Amino acid sequence: MSGDFDDLLRVIVKDNTDYVRIHSELTGLTGILRVQSSFALRAVINKTELPLGS
Repeated sequence: MSGDFDDLLRVIVKDNTDYVRIHSELTGLTGILRVQSSFALRAVINKTELPLGS
């Protein structure tokens, strides 16, 4: 990767409460200076499988 990010973490959460919990855990880690989040507002492709693996 290049650009503004050092790492990219894709997270799927159940709801807003779950997002807040994950965000709080990430920002509480030593060495994390900033977290930038993006949200999908609607599904373009509806799949039940997660793209795990390489």
